Amino acid sequence: MDEYRDGLLLFDLMEKEIWEKSKTDSIGLEKFYQLHKADYQWKNRLDAIVVSSTKADVAKQAQKLLKSGKTPDFIKEKLNTKGVVNVMTNAGVFEQGSDALPKSVQMKTGVTDLIKEGEYYFAVKVNKILPAGQKTLDEARGKVVNDYQQYLEENWVNSLRNEFTVKVNQDVFERVKKQLQP
Repeated sequence: MDEYRDGLLLFDLMEKEIWEKSKTDSIGLEKFYQLHKADYQWKNRLDAIVVSSTKADVAKQAQKLLKSGKTPDFIKEKLNTKGVVNVMTNAGVFEQGSDALPKSVQMKTGVTDLIKEGEYYFAVKVNKILPAGQKTLDEARGKVVNDYQQYLEENWVNSLRNEFTVKVNQDVFERVKKQLQP
């Protein structure tokens, strides 16, 4: 029961000192972001429409529709007939090296030739190339909050180490290690 109680106390302390603080301390989060801006960078990105199919002839038709300026919804409506999904589309901004893009896609605007990777055929319409650059705090918020939590935890643990001495009973520690080993 003591271990359970101690675990709950530790959880409550971590909630108060780290997790809750990282959610509510917007000034601290902003300062942390400003000090570590270089860690939050975009790679080169493409504003693109990616069309994929397992059938070369369907991918070729989708490529022609992309060249004529048709929307992803129009392409899906036209090529996915009778409840059969012949083509999938994905539109958005993708970082270079993203899993959503074929690996051999070039960083240039326009519609690509058909690209075969594995059992899929891809056609990509690149609308715009966005250069690498700084992410805003909103764009990197999840990663910044996670890094800020680690920073708060590290500082908290260091302050506890400075305030208290830790003594390990080596005999008990070795005995527990032997019991846990298979």
